Amino acid sequence: MANIKSAKKRVRVGERNRKMNRFYKSNIKTLVKKYRLSIKTFETTRDVETYETLQTLISKIYSKIDKAAKKKVFHLRKAARQKSRISNVLKKVGKP
Repeated sequence: MANIKSAKKRVRVGERNRKMNRFYKSNIKTLVKKYRLSIKTFETTRDVETYETLQTLISKIYSKIDKAAKKKVFHLRKAARQKSRISNVLKKVGKP
């Protein structure tokens, strides 16, 4: 345990940042899982409604990733790489 006042504060700040980082990362992981499930259903059904759901999920994921990158949870290049991989999945599947 830290004895110096500034070290104690750094422990508190680090714990707070760890919780926020986990919050952002888990939200993004959850959205990506929903996106992958929607991709699978779209591949089988090929209907317009599922495609629109995919588009809304992509915009939500992009928003969350950008916010996480802005808060320095992710490096900017990692955020760009994740967004690129998400969009490439939809490109491979194609439009309805």
